Amino acid sequence: MEHLFTIACLALALLVFPACYLFLCIRMRCSGISRAPYLPFFFIFGSFGGWLLAFGLSPSGLAASSIVFLVTLAPLSLLASAIWLWRLRTLSRYHRAAFFGSLSYFGFLAAFMCVTSLVSGFTH
Repeated sequence: MEHLFTIACLALALLVFPACYLFLCIRMRCSGISRAPYLPFFFIFGSFGGWLLAFGLSPSGLAASSIVFLVTLAPLSLLASAIWLWRLRTLSRYHRAAFFGSLSYFGFLAAFMCVTSLVSGFTH
């Protein structure tokens, strides 16, 4: 069962998330929206996909080092994206989705920290 979870996480992180990002970029390009939020979506897909990659590689030193970046640098990039998208969120549904997707990472990160602290509290 553990191997299935690892394979699923790696497949999602390395195949599905990049394919979804490319599909989204093509849709934005075909929609002809101005100032399309390609970079904010790159940060969103990269951050959530990074967690899947870390889960798939766990336990390893590479997973541990990627988690350090996902906890420190990913929030900074998504915060910068959210600030940039604040004024542009009314331009299109893509801008609005990128804005709320950037903000959702902070909720995910807070929930993940709470769950890990609860689990580690029960195991000790």
